[in-house]
Amino acid sequence: MPPSALPPLLGVSARGLRLSALGLSCGGIAFALTFGVFIRRAIAMGIASDHAIPVVLTALLALLAALLLRMGASLCELMWLERVWSSLPAAMRVVGPVKDVSSGMLIALSFIPLFSWLWKLGLVTAIARGLEQLRAGRPAPAAVTPIPRRLGMTAVIVGWIPGLNVYIAPFLWELFATRIERVLAEVGTTELAGDAATPA
Repeated sequence: MPPSALPPLLGVSARGLRLSALGLSCGGIAFALTFGVFIRRAIAMGIASDHAIPVVLTALLALLAALLLRMGASLCELMWLERVWSSLPAAMRVVGPVKDVSSGMLIALSFIPLFSWLWKLGLVTAIARGLEQLRAGRPAPAAVTPIPRRLGMTAVIVGWIPGLNVYIAPFLWELFATRIERVLAEVGTTELAGDAATPA
């Protein structure tokens, strides 16, 4: 079955989670740009003046909306990772020295401050490595999508950089996730899912 047919998490398919992350990120970018426009206007008016107060408040509300939307996008990305991770055979669910990484462990460790950055990088690398191993044991399909290991690592690392994490990282992640779904479809997700998935 295709990646979009993987067992849904909270009623949302893997593809739906990916598209939700992209949509929320685009909304966050729009509000971040709005913040920039209004804060510049407030500075031009004299940020301490009474006339600038409504403009400053609008800028702050736009900034808050941008942050909330980006947080929502990050949660969608995490749930997408969980969907893909659960489609791998249990023997391949290894992140560095940590073996038998369950979905619960994947999600729980993703909320530890600072460590979560390295954890996401490890997950992306492990998914790419697992798909490479699976592909090596199967006949090559007519159209082979390169496994985007470096693209995924770049998306995660760019996500650590203020500014770029809002304007660039979401689109790198979308490219990575789209290609991973194509690889899953080529390798065959029915065999990948095993007992971790049920037919849709």
